[in-house]
Amino acid sequence: MNIEKKLQEIRIACKIADWFSVEQHVDYDFDISLGVLFAEGRIVFYNGNILEFTESITPDRVKYRYHYMTADRDLIFRYDNVPHHSEIPTFPNHKHVPEKIVESNPVNIKEVVEEIIELLPLPGHLIITAR
Repeated sequence: MNIEKKLQEIRIACKIADWFSVEQHVDYDFDISLGVLFAEGRIVFYNGNILEFTESITPDRVKYRYHYMTADRDLIFRYDNVPHHSEIPTFPNHKHVPEKIVESNPVNIKEVVEEIIELLPLPGHLIITAR
């Protein structure tokens, strides 16, 4: 995995989320020469729901966790590739949804942000009246 490409992917996802969020915080630690990246972040969307994520890239492995939850911290969904559900055909990639675990192909932060935006309720409409 190209570290520069991954950093750009995270930046693009944050720019997309910016239109729908009220708060964003992302920390990076990387060494391009070693091919190592650790990123973690939090995006709070306009309805109060939160995406917390971590991505870790080493020459040996790519790890990810994208945890989307309500403001009360109730799970909406979480994608990760922690190798603890070998019964899932897409092992180690999987998706947690309330009360079950389902198959999932590998995902990236941009795809997750786009999925969240599709799930967001439409904000209230501004009503303008003539005087």
